[in-house]
Amino acid sequence: MNEEQFIEQALEHLDSFGPDLKNGLSNHAPMVCEALYSLGKAEAIPGWLEKYGNQFIPKKKSKNKIDTTDWKNFLGEPETYPEWEIFFSNEIETGYWKQVLAEWVVKLAPGICADATHGVIRTGHAVRNLVRKETKLRKKELASGLAVWASNYLELPTSFDALLGLNPEDAIQKVEFAPNGSKNSNGTIVTTLQNLAQFETFAPTIGYLDVSNKPEDIISDLAETFSKVALNNVEDTLSAIVFVHSVTSVSALRSILPFLNEPRQKSLLRYSWQSSAALFASYGKRIDLNVPERFEKETKEEMIEEAIKHGDEHVIKFTEACLKEYGSKSSSAFIAAIQLVRKHLDPI
Repeated sequence: MNEEQFIEQALEHLDSFGPDLKNGLSNHAPMVCEALYSLGKAEAIPGWLEKYGNQFIPKKKSKNKIDTTDWKNFLGEPETYPEWEIFFSNEIETGYWKQVLAEWVVKLAPGICADATHGVIRTGHAVRNLVRKETKLRKKELASGLAVWASNYLELPTSFDALLGLNPEDAIQKVEFAPNGSKNSNGTIVTTLQNLAQFETFAPTIGYLDVSNKPEDIISDLAETFSKVALNNVEDTLSAIVFVHSVTSVSALRSILPFLNEPRQKSLLRYSWQSSAALFASYGKRIDLNVPERFEKETKEEMIEEAIKHGDEHVIKFTEACLKEYGSKSSSAFIAAIQLVRKHLDPI
């Protein structure tokens, strides 16, 4: 079986399952399978799926119908995922997936932290897969990614009163930590982000970032900065998961931005910065951006093999994203962050 067959077989198997697992966590399987494919390890997909376990939940039946006139009424309602998936599948089937993507990414951008950023991440993986080859299953996976984003849509406090135009490393220095009381005791990232609505000083954060540079360079700088944030804030399982998403959500934009015009690219970059900054404000403890002087030397192939051996979904996705970003900007922060996250997450 060749690489194309591995990924198509995986998408066919996963197509009947919803976006959540029996343990209450998000279904990462479609994203991990695409990440393994991108790492050149498509043959590892069946074995990883077997290790991931039987936690899948069959898709629920839709109860309503979304159309182009009332879609706003369904935003941010997780139980409407089936309706959104059908809506986007129809939009893509009757139109051109690139146009559907461009139109809806702009509409959904203010809610980019949806489902702890899984919406934009899953969409990014789906788009990259479609660029390689257009198939019915890959188009359905794009619909699923957009459905996760729309059904979990969540806006953060936003004010454009302070357009500071800073690079990411200077901008992160301006982000204030949220009061401890705003952090949810049960560790739910989504609920913690919702609590930022009570933190008024977070609203201007979206305007701190300079978006005048080339989009690909901004992504590189954001990914590096939040990898450094991870290096100085990851200390347990929860913090590892939180700060993994601050990097992978930014990196996911590489697949999406080419389909947007310049103003829309800048808007999406601002909201992505805001989302990762929100994770930092909510869970961060240290503002330092130091990179360890010494860390274990591993080749790219060794890091990939270690990620597959480890098996945790976040480890695999984070390794793929950081290696991708390292290819654009060879910062040691990406390598050190891979090793730190791997250390704090339990293997499957």
